Amino acid sequence: MGREQMSIEGRDDVLAALRSALRDCEHTPRLVVVRGGAGLGKTRLLEVTARRWRSRGTRVAHLRAGASAPTRPDQHGVGALVDALRRDFDQFGDCGLVEAISELARFHQCEAAVTGPRFAAVAAELTWAFGRIGSLGPVAVLIDDVLEIPDPIPLLLAARRPGCAVIVSVRDDATPSPAATELLGMADDVLDLDELDDEHIARIVGDFDGSVHQALRTALGPLYGNPGTVLATVAELAEQGRIIAGDNGFRLVDPAAPIKLPQHHELLRRAARLGHLGPRLLAAAARRGEFDVDELAAVADALGADIAECGRTLDLLVEHGLLVSDPRGWLRCLCPALAASAAGHAATPRLPSPPRELRKPAVVRSTGSAAALSLSDAEARIVELISEGFTNRRIGAQLGLSEKAVERQLTRLFAKTGCRSRVELVTIAPRRGRAAALRGWRAA
Repeated sequence: MGREQMSIEGRDDVLAALRSALRDCEHTPRLVVVRGGAGLGKTRLLEVTARRWRSRGTRVAHLRAGASAPTRPDQHGVGALVDALRRDFDQFGDCGLVEAISELARFHQCEAAVTGPRFAAVAAELTWAFGRIGSLGPVAVLIDDVLEIPDPIPLLLAARRPGCAVIVSVRDDATPSPAATELLGMADDVLDLDELDDEHIARIVGDFDGSVHQALRTALGPLYGNPGTVLATVAELAEQGRIIAGDNGFRLVDPAAPIKLPQHHELLRRAARLGHLGPRLLAAAARRGEFDVDELAAVADALGADIAECGRTLDLLVEHGLLVSDPRGWLRCLCPALAASAAGHAATPRLPSPPRELRKPAVVRSTGSAAALSLSDAEARIVELISEGFTNRRIGAQLGLSEKAVERQLTRLFAKTGCRSRVELVTIAPRRGRAAALRGWRAA
């Protein structure tokens, strides 16, 4: 259903830039980085680029980082290169390449057993192999998710030579690392993939009833512009029998039932990588609909977890884009489809909904009167520490929160009280309430 079109729809400028890099590589080395979020079509873009270039006579080595055997670490991508050369051997048409593949394979087998600095040896081996490959004429080296290789720099330095166009893809939300910094510094071009608009998405998905697009748009929210996510969600719905052919194209069965993200979606994997608390806290937020940091103590108690560890994990869920904050500072899942997927986490107890009065906190403007304020214990503790001259970082260290979490708490405090500065906040806060809260925190 439009899968072949996906690589073309809305990506003409990127495809043109890649063709230009291939034309220019004969005399000038070219390293092009294709950067974008998970599911924006980077893998598909490289797949179609490889297929098109091969059909026009270009020799292509397409590496899939992280795809080699997990029992054999691939620190420098040597295993991925061996797999690619073996898979695409016929197109190179050179029996002498057998020697290069054999040498690389032997090198990769003993690589894990050798300790100490390896850069020079790896670079020399890869340079020799690419010299052999490049001697046959221009070649394109495509590497998907290159930062899945722990140290890809020797591979890139060896491949980036006259007659070779190196195209690599990276996630723009990948954790910053020295390798990522060096890669971007080496790049001749960085091509950023943007989300596609509704018109392009509709053409990619295919002949669907308008209600299907509306349901997908509602469920996926900001992910609706992500072609990989949309196509994977549609495929899963079809597998579940929830998309069937109708008079006006395909239609959605049981439109009232929630639409979930595909079970292997990158956002769900991110939550899992945060440890046991990541999916459980995400599930707690999903089941409650919205989540106030002031409720963290109750949630931590229900989960049987340490409140400081919960606070750190909550910050990471926000940092990784799984939870987003509304203008009041309340947290919720990025989209309904993520909430529907997360809410089913079996290890998370069902938590009571917050009281109605807490769900819609009143905004109190600053009047200079202490009686006008009613602070929670957490808010009172933060104000107390501010009055003692603590910075946000020191407050975070004292309470087991990150500096960003403290900043979010302060933003909500300013909105709640109408205060415009820390001094004003300390001045109008009821001192008795703060003292009582302080005693309560210390007793706990």
